[in-house]
Amino acid sequence: MRLLITGATGFMGSRIISDLAAHHHLFAFYHENRPISNNQEVTWIRQDLSRPLEEKDLPEKVDGIIHLAQSKYYRNFPEKGEDIFTVNIEGTFHLLEFGRKRGIKKFVYASSGGIYGYSYEKFIETDIINPVNFYLTSKYSSELLIGNYNPYFSTVVFRFFFVYGPEQRGMLIPRLIENIRKGEPIIIHGKSGVRINPIHVKDAIKAFPPSLETPVSGVFNIAGDEVVSIKELSERIGKWVGREPVFVYEKNIVPGDIIGDNSRMKSVLGVIPEIHLNEGIAEVVKLG
Repeated sequence: MRLLITGATGFMGSRIISDLAAHHHLFAFYHENRPISNNQEVTWIRQDLSRPLEEKDLPEKVDGIIHLAQSKYYRNFPEKGEDIFTVNIEGTFHLLEFGRKRGIKKFVYASSGGIYGYSYEKFIETDIINPVNFYLTSKYSSELLIGNYNPYFSTVVFRFFFVYGPEQRGMLIPRLIENIRKGEPIIIHGKSGVRINPIHVKDAIKAFPPSLETPVSGVFNIAGDEVVSIKELSERIGKWVGREPVFVYEKNIVPGDIIGDNSRMKSVLGVIPEIHLNEGIAEVVKLG
């Protein structure tokens, strides 16, 4: 297949490029610095998703699109609300229209399990959506846009739950590691904090090949098997870091949990998480 991939230089994107390049010809978007690569199956294209697509630079023939990119200012609302809206929502629309005009067969979108909000039950794909901030609202807005294109091509939405792995920056697990190393406090809501089921990036990206190579469509939670509270996760990290975490409790704030039911991921996509959380944490602590 000839695949266009956005967010190709990011934490997950770079691994997907490596995984898919042997079997597909890839057209990979970058924004600022062009990656150094000798892989002849990857054509790098400079694009800024905060602006309309430069279609003259894009291939005439594309079979599918993997849309991973999002605004780098996703935490900065309202100051960067316009960038979040433009990249996350308008950028998705431009790609959908490009795909429709090029006659693609598949559109795969990276969303977030955070769009469900909080609950004390595992979230299934048909649950009511309750995004709690502007960024998550933008992700769900894109999901709604994508659903309207089902008459034109097959669409797949992956709702990722706390993907982690080496070289990740700024997300939950690397932030916890940094706090524990520095002796900075970790805020715990209630007795033990929100419960989550993280998934290692090597397991998470296994979802992409079957989504491209089979006629599957729809929404899939991409999540691990092990459920852990923020307190327990921090304590596990502390053992590998060699330092006890410092906790500050906010006992009056108990929002619920963010746990994704991964049954559909397993049964339809055939993705079975193999990297246990302790093993994954040790790897991240060691490699950074």
